[in-house]
Amino acid sequence: MKLLIYILLVQSSFASILPKNNLIIPVNQKDLHISEEEFNYLIDKVVLPYKGMMGHYGASDFIVNRYWENGKVNASAGKKKDVFLLNIYGGLARYKSLTKDAFTMILCHEIGHLIGGAPTWKPFNQASSEGQADYFATLKCFRRVHEKEKLKITNDLVPKYALNKCLSAFENELDFNLCKRSALAQLSLITVMSELAGLKSIPQFETPDPYQRTVILFNGYPNAQCRLDTLFAGALCDNDIYELLDMNLYNKGVCSLINGDMVGMRPRCWYIGREDN
Repeated sequence: MKLLIYILLVQSSFASILPKNNLIIPVNQKDLHISEEEFNYLIDKVVLPYKGMMGHYGASDFIVNRYWENGKVNASAGKKKDVFLLNIYGGLARYKSLTKDAFTMILCHEIGHLIGGAPTWKPFNQASSEGQADYFATLKCFRRVHEKEKLKITNDLVPKYALNKCLSAFENELDFNLCKRSALAQLSLITVMSELAGLKSIPQFETPDPYQRTVILFNGYPNAQCRLDTLFAGALCDNDIYELLDMNLYNKGVCSLINGDMVGMRPRCWYIGREDN
């Protein structure tokens, strides 16, 4: 009986990008950071490019729940049998430190849990691991959502370390600007994560996590610095944004040493390279 309960809980569980918190930001708050109209527009902007491919990953339906009036500061994704679900709460959009681009990056992370590829949560392999969902968010989704937008990002706005890495990775001006834009969204996102987790300091690009794991972190969250490192690695991987990832293959559509890449690999603070069988 205990095993059956455990199985049911795992199969219907939902993954969230942000730490669990009790913060509630009511809908009647003045000076809304993101309006209800923008909330819905940004959700559509992220969801529509991926809605049609959910069937490829076994979904009979993809349900997006927009809880604008709910003050919860989070978003989540999960699978109930063959129904894929995405939950977005209005309190998240109303959080003061979260930019519109960081909001879309959170949605990208949640979609990443559904179709972001291996490694996956064990033992059922239903959802991409937290680190992999972070990687997918910047590797594929954020770039795809904004690929045709010619928004120029002033170099002075971007931390020098990140700026130089983007410059080395991308010769094309559009890709270079998108890398800078992604970096700024990552900073907003990691700031929100750190604030909600009560961390004393905010992770920075120039201080990557030196820890090297000996096994992949399949279940659970990498630490905040490792998560920023992962998000930034995805942004630096010049890979085809339309190539689908595989929930069983570790090297398809990503940057890896096994694929001969030198930049943009998932960091050792949570991931260990492995060959696909």
